[in-house]
Amino acid sequence: VDTWIQLKQLSVACVLILIDRINRVFGGEYRSSVTMEQRLESVEVSEALDEASKKMVVAHSGDSLSTVFTLLQKNFSLVAPVYNSQEKKWIGLIDVVDILTTVLGSSEKSDAKVDDDDLTFTSYTAQDAVNRSKRNPFIPVKSSDSLLHAVKLLVDSKAHYLPVFNADKKLIAVLDSWQILAYVVENLPSPAKNRSVLEFGNFDDLITIKHNASTISGFHLLVEKNIPAAAIVDEQGLLVDSLSCTDSRSLNFTESTWVMLQEPVLKFLQHSAAAVKASVEDGSSRRELLETYMRSNCMYAEPNARWSDLAAAMVEDEVHRVYIAEKGNKPAGFVEILDMLEVLIR
Repeated sequence: VDTWIQLKQLSVACVLILIDRINRVFGGEYRSSVTMEQRLESVEVSEALDEASKKMVVAHSGDSLSTVFTLLQKNFSLVAPVYNSQEKKWIGLIDVVDILTTVLGSSEKSDAKVDDDDLTFTSYTAQDAVNRSKRNPFIPVKSSDSLLHAVKLLVDSKAHYLPVFNADKKLIAVLDSWQILAYVVENLPSPAKNRSVLEFGNFDDLITIKHNASTISGFHLLVEKNIPAAAIVDEQGLLVDSLSCTDSRSLNFTESTWVMLQEPVLKFLQHSAAAVKASVEDGSSRRELLETYMRSNCMYAEPNARWSDLAAAMVEDEVHRVYIAEKGNKPAGFVEILDMLEVLIR
């Protein structure tokens, strides 16, 4: 059965390539009737996996949150699958959003005492924090599954990662939504209908944080609203930066860094960027990791931008969110990776 499916997918792929070549020969006069869904159906999940996704880090259910946080931080990873050695099975996924939700969610006030937060960070385990944010359900896919199947799973479940298993039922990678968008941009034609951001952007759920608010209050707001990021605005309400849960990766929780979280959020973002740069600038072999780690905080697009414009920019700068800004850089909404993928199948 698997062989038949692979042959079918190969045949579809050959037809798509032939149609694209005919289209180019005739200077675009022949318009392909192949839909984006058909193209995604012809691609296996394994083809979208990059080298970074295959070098996944693994957390164990009994690891402290401090251990897991350090693991993600040192390996420049966004997520780690969690393995229970006693039960001999994978129990879920954990990322920095889950960790922050566990730590900050245990404190009722945004100005929680340092000692209390330190205790929470060391006493909770990876098992306690698995999918604590409700954004990382464990939804496995096979490496031979179609990319269309993966996109539908992510969009319908609002998940951000998919654990990938091979034919031997071995976990070989964790596929994230950005990798799929990157594959589409780099290997497939743009959707036939290049939709405007006004058609698929989020204009009702934008959360903003004043630039002089404390950093810890900003992270508390992200946890309280269960959102991955918020726009940082100045006194005039203009976009100046963005705070996301992943910005916490620059912290070193083995030291007294909760004091740093009392700083104004804009100052914290500037300090964290400088700290990351200083930590890797001596190692040329880690330059690529630095690029991946630092290209983050704030990108915006005008309301008349199109899907292809945003897709190219998000892939090139490796961002997961683009703000929609009106004249004068006043944020009006945002677009995330899942919004971009939903356009492909709706």
